[in-house]
Parts: sequence; C-alpha cells; structure tokens
Amino acid sequence: MAVAEEVQSIYPEGEAAIARLAEDPAHLFFKGYGAQVPKADWNDPGTKQGIYMIGPGGEYLEGAHAVSGNPGRFVARMETALKRWKALKRENNYAAKPIPRAASVAPPAVDAAPMALRVSVRDLPRGKGDRSGRRRTKTDLRETSWNGFTEWAWNQDWFTIEDPLALVPTGDEAQPIDESLVLRLAREALIDTARGQNPHWQAEEVLSASLTMRATETTEQTMLIEYAGAANMQAGEKTYAPKLAGRAVWDLEAGTFRSLQLVAVGERAGAARYNLRKGDREAAPMGVLLELHQKAQ
Repeated sequence: MAVAEEVQSIYPEGEAAIARLAEDPAHLFFKGYGAQVPKADWNDPGTKQGIYMIGPGGEYLEGAHAVSGNPGRFVARMETALKRWKALKRENNYAAKPIPRAASVAPPAVDAAPMALRVSVRDLPRGKGDRSGRRRTKTDLRETSWNGFTEWAWNQDWFTIEDPLALVPTGDEAQPIDESLVLRLAREALIDTARGQNPHWQAEEVLSASLTMRATETTEQTMLIEYAGAANMQAGEKTYAPKLAGRAVWDLEAGTFRSLQLVAVGERAGAARYNLRKGDREAAPMGVLLELHQKAQ
C-alpha cells in the first residue's frame, strides 16, 4: 500500500512521546517499517510526513519521508516499490484479495470514548463558474507543484463526547444543548483545517455559539432529532461564522445513536501559520461535517 500522511500521532519525536506509544499497534507497525528504511532516506531527526510504500507485514518497499516538490522522484520510487512488491508477493505467497470493507479507523482515545464524531472539513465553491473548492482531476495532476494538493481542500479530525444524552432532547420543544459542549465543539471542530493545520480557537475567540435540539418524531424504537444553531469565531484577521443544521436517530431501547450528522456552513477568512492560506486570506465559504463514528467491532 502507498500512504501519504504525517505520522506524528504514531511516530512522534522524543523518547518520552515514543515511550507513551510503546505498545500501540500502529506505532509498532510504523516503527518496524522505519527500521528498514535506508538511513539517508529516513529524515532523522525531523518530520516523518511523506509517502510510505509498505507491505502488509510492514515491509519497506519505498518511501519519501519529507515533503518534496519533485513528482518525478515519487514516480521513480513507486516504480521501485512495485518491483519489490512483486518479488515480496512471490516470496511470502501473499494472495491478491479484495480489501475488506470495515468501519473507519480512529485513534485509540477516540474508540475509547463513549461517543465520537468524525469531522470532515471542506472548501466550497465560491461563486458561479468558480471551481476553487473542487477535488482534483487527472488534468490537475500534471506538472503541479508540491502544494497543488491544496486544491483537494479536504481534511479530517475527531470530536469526542463523554455523555451522548447531552444531544438527546427530553421533550417535544426545542431545547438548548449544554453551553460547555457547544463551546468545545466550536473551539475544537469548527476550525479551518481544509488545507493544513490550525490551532483550536481560544475560549475568548468564540464570540457566540449556540445549538438547539428538537424531537421531530418518536416511535417505540426510535426518536428522530433535528439540530440547529450558529457560531462566530474571530482571532485577528482569522474568522469563521457558520450556520449549523443536523439530524440524528436515537435508539430508545439501546440508548445509543444509530446515526448523527451535523453540518456547519459559512464564510472563513484569514490564515494560520500552517493552514496554507497565506495566498487565500479573503472570505470564502467552507463546510464542516460531523458524522457519528461507528467503532470497529
């Protein structure tokens, strides 16, 4: 498999951080891969973000372990990886089987939480004929610079909830969701990470944030819930002011959510140090989708 990722969460720098993950399966898998990488290619010390070509047993096939602007370099390494994979497949008798469908993989702390939402952040089209929020096409891939990936304009994170009942209404009328939960959601999930990294909003940077819930239909088995709200965050030139809307199905017998989706859509502006907006500071629409995380069985 070829994976493009920054692996800070499974291969952090520093002895203390690595010791914390000493028995983590993902860390051990990647550590085993890293031990096979030629020293000149491992970018050590330094970030391990890059492209990793790994066999199913963690075998090193090839890799580029720091950001590079040379597409030809990647192509050459991938061609080498394919040759090594063909030999490895024969040597270990690996069978070619379809990749099984499974629940999304989340960090251990997310799976351990009583409830978690997968957060997807996406740039949206800015006007008629403007395709700035599009996903890349085959044409886009030709002779593009390393930061051409920003045209994908997509990223993912997680948001955990300790008490799922905080999102379940107790009557027929619209009810406000706990202020502390809504504030944390605004600070940690409604962030412009569509193209890169961005710190959480500070509490004082959340100018307003509200979210209500209302039961729209109840049967013996389920309760249908609607959510509505708005938020407004500002830190200097950096802003995001979305409207929120969502729906969920609560299983009355199991006491769990069968599904939950919450969408935030509004204009963002400004730039953070690592969110790759230096040339894109003006107001433009951005969406955030929070979906119920189905834990792997």
